[in-house]
Amino acid sequence: MKPLPAVFLLLAIAQLSSVAWGQESPQLSGLDISGAWFNTSQNTDSNATIQLVAYGGYPLNEAGRLYALAWDPNRNASPQQQCAQYSPHFLLHGGGNYRFWEERDPHTQRLIAIKMYGQITEGMRTIWMDGRPHPPAYAQHTFLGFSTGKYEGSTLTVSTTHMKRNWIKANGMTQSDQATLVEHFIRHGDSLTYISVLQDPVYLSEPLIRSTEMLRSPRSPEAWLYACDDGELLLNRAKDRAPNYLFGQNPFLREYSEQHRVPLLGAMGGAETMYPGFVAKLKDSALSEASLRPMLVPIGPQHTTRAKDPDPHDGEIHVLPVQGSVYMLVGDGGNITVQIGDQGPFVVDTGAGRLTDKAIAAIRKLSDKPIQFLVNTSLHADHTGGNVKLHAAGEDPSLYGSFFSGQFADAGRSATIIAHQNVQNRMSAAAGQAGALPAEGWPTDTFVESRRRKYHNNEGIDVFYEPNAITDGDSIVHFRRSDVIVTGDILATTQYPFIDVQNGGAIQGEIAALNHILDKTIYQHEGEGGTLVIPGRGRLCDEYEVAEYRDMLAIVRDRVQAMIGKNASLQQVKDARLTADFDDRYGATSGSWTTDMFVEAVYTSLKKGVKPTAN
Repeated sequence: MKPLPAVFLLLAIAQLSSVAWGQESPQLSGLDISGAWFNTSQNTDSNATIQLVAYGGYPLNEAGRLYALAWDPNRNASPQQQCAQYSPHFLLHGGGNYRFWEERDPHTQRLIAIKMYGQITEGMRTIWMDGRPHPPAYAQHTFLGFSTGKYEGSTLTVSTTHMKRNWIKANGMTQSDQATLVEHFIRHGDSLTYISVLQDPVYLSEPLIRSTEMLRSPRSPEAWLYACDDGELLLNRAKDRAPNYLFGQNPFLREYSEQHRVPLLGAMGGAETMYPGFVAKLKDSALSEASLRPMLVPIGPQHTTRAKDPDPHDGEIHVLPVQGSVYMLVGDGGNITVQIGDQGPFVVDTGAGRLTDKAIAAIRKLSDKPIQFLVNTSLHADHTGGNVKLHAAGEDPSLYGSFFSGQFADAGRSATIIAHQNVQNRMSAAAGQAGALPAEGWPTDTFVESRRRKYHNNEGIDVFYEPNAITDGDSIVHFRRSDVIVTGDILATTQYPFIDVQNGGAIQGEIAALNHILDKTIYQHEGEGGTLVIPGRGRLCDEYEVAEYRDMLAIVRDRVQAMIGKNASLQQVKDARLTADFDDRYGATSGSWTTDMFVEAVYTSLKKGVKPTAN
């Protein structure tokens, strides 16, 4: 990578401002970048030789800098990190070989897409050129994202959304899953200029603009593969450990600056390090040192999430095919999962209850059979609000003519509700209180210990108990043939987990539940795909997001535990802003679940020593 001249920067920013996320009409012709290409110089963005705390020239905001300072390279030893693919800009600013080719309609020769393959991590990318829109916010993210392209004169401009959390550089500088990317490919004969403009509301304060030069290979290289399977790199490391450095305690803080005689303030990154006027600040040692101190720990008030809300909030139920026979219904608070087949639909969670009639109508479009089974992953209202109506709209023919029908006159005449026994216990204990669910919405098919299993719609289904996670009655549901896991609020892509201490929830149980999910997932290729995961709230995921969420919680727990070890009060822990590097993604200062409430739940459960009961 090399710095861009000012004129080039202005050109790139001007082009960025005109980019539309999707096209009005398909592209007929334009720049041809087909063939094999390689970088003219080996950049160090993506390899293991790059040094820590070398962030100069990158517009990191407070969250981005704190995330990088807390990042321990040993995190890369986790199974979900070892083979993870790269984002487009991380891949194209790195090394290896690249191949581009066109996909055209065989009858009209209209350009449908430009395909790209990157040797490192075997990244296969599609740049859609046929005018299709980008997916909704609740759709799955991938490492390479969803890309659309258009021709602007001699330039191919590509717009990408729906990327996973990934690296800007392999030293802890990260981009969030809210980042968007605009790329410009400009060809001059056998030379290709690649310009990337990365915007990230979570970890960057300004767009990050970079360029790389590529040359066309005279013949196709032989090296195209990247063999990677995760292995046991670190033995005897506890599953609930996510290596990290506590705020202000990075042992390599001054290594890069001292080795290269760069003022530490200059190595700390931030938008000001991109501009010439910053040099004067470095020359004033007193000013430099005074500016450095508050950069090592969180300062100022709490931040709130800058992430886009994936819930449509349009009063409609939206149906997203997941894989196999499983669908995700979005729009009524908590996500609703539906499995269909030659028997009645199997539904997991029923939403908040505001759009239940529309949810029933959506399910009837998927299957003409009555709902047969409902599973509640917890007792919380945003997952049980539609219980009464969905229960009444269903039918369980497996009970007709059985011994149940001799004991209960209405046996089988409505859907059977399944949950852990603690869900029923807490629902019945709340009977008569304001907002309590009527008895018609309580689970009647309950289990007490580790597992409830069924074979339904030609598929094995496991309902696993996750003790003392969000509550003491949480379950996850695994559709084995479809390979989809439904987590309830154990995983949420929109907020910190709602650890309900009063109803038996605890941080250690929450982390254990996430690890139990990871014990059952498998990726398809280079860290993504395979088992898909439907969270209680937010977008469709796979195991990478589960591991990211687990690591975040383990890091926050370690920070809180360290302060408890120093006899810190709850208020002192809150004031320390121990979630500062994650607040721009998950934080809230108002509403039903705030950052302070989450921190208090972590603190309280750790002080009480609450651990998950035997599963």
